[in-house]
Amino acid sequence: ATAVFSLPSRAAMKSAVAVVVVLVAVVVDLALTAKLPTYIKSCKRNDPKLNECALKNGREAIPLIIDGDSKLGIPKLDPLEIEKVVVGDSKSGRGLGITFSCNKCLISGLRNVKLEDAKFDLEKKHIELRGSVASIGVNGKYTANGKVLILPIKGDGDANLTLGDLKLTYKTDFDLQKGKDGKDHIQLKSPELDFQANKFNIKLTNLFNGDKTLGNQMNVFLNENWEEVLKEFRPAVGQAVGQIMTLIVNQIAEKVPYDEIFPK
Repeated sequence: ATAVFSLPSRAAMKSAVAVVVVLVAVVVDLALTAKLPTYIKSCKRNDPKLNECALKNGREAIPLIIDGDSKLGIPKLDPLEIEKVVVGDSKSGRGLGITFSCNKCLISGLRNVKLEDAKFDLEKKHIELRGSVASIGVNGKYTANGKVLILPIKGDGDANLTLGDLKLTYKTDFDLQKGKDGKDHIQLKSPELDFQANKFNIKLTNLFNGDKTLGNQMNVFLNENWEEVLKEFRPAVGQAVGQIMTLIVNQIAEKVPYDEIFPK
């Protein structure tokens, strides 16, 4: 499956689902600098407990940064509005041959994100973050066309999706590049995001041209087979969310020198 995101100008920001859980964690941990707001604290690069420091500071900053920060170019993250998301590939040959799009999607629940673990290997230039959140809601206008497992699906209306008990893992390498200020700045590369959910509730209105009987049957089918449905969407969503997270972090890191993020 593939994923295409069409975002407003500075909204290279999203997180889908998970979108975001880790999105917030990365923003918090990599934006640690003395020149940034006082609620974001830095960690010394040679601190033998660097990971513990980043984890503690990240947890403290998330509730404050979730409302956005114009100075950092971070929008309000709860709810987070996504202009358009398209997921699907009818030629993939997999069980889910569907094109599904969501317009004006609102993602809610990021305020409850918890950073569970943070690992920074500055020598190998590698970062791993793990996060969790009890529930993430996605609401917006959808269009769907194709086949879900064995059944055809077609519709356009309101989408109400809820993911429960989310566990997210974000891994990325990074390089140091000279900025316009002549100082080294972090540039993320090869990001990977994976997520697991123990619950997935789906409610789509106006399926099959408003046929309530068929629509109800499809909603029941989707919810009974939510694990298979989510399994098909996961690679595309994870890839897209990881790319968006990277864009956000790179945007911040472009403004903040490496020596200020991780002072000696």
